[in-house]
Amino acid sequence: MKNNSLIIDLRRLLPWHKRYASNTSTAMMWAVWLFLWRPLLIVIGVLSLQKQHLIHQLFSAFGLGIEHGISALLACVVALLLWTNFIPSKVVNKTPVKTMTDYGDHFDLPVQEIEQGRQQKISMVHHDDHGKIIRIE
Repeated sequence: MKNNSLIIDLRRLLPWHKRYASNTSTAMMWAVWLFLWRPLLIVIGVLSLQKQHLIHQLFSAFGLGIEHGISALLACVVALLLWTNFIPSKVVNKTPVKTMTDYGDHFDLPVQEIEQGRQQKISMVHHDDHGKIIRIE
């Protein structure tokens, strides 16, 4: 097994009773899944004995559906490959790091007040009626 595998398989480290419970529950779920298909298989069996041409038409229609599904899947793959290779993506521009003068200009406050507020353990920010910062203590 590869060392850099994305699948983490630590099943062998589980105690035997947990592995037994997991295997048993998996087998029971498969049995229930097969049991749910039983009525359909019985109907197909009865129809195949009485009218063989219906089964042939059913399987040909099923095959046609699979064929169309695979064609649609391949078309989607080709479209996505073309999209990723030929349509340019938006470039994310990194914003430049802000300096204290930038903050002072934005909030219209002196740089000394902002630096004092950053050095304090507790700061009180005063706002005006419109939510703009007017003073930092």
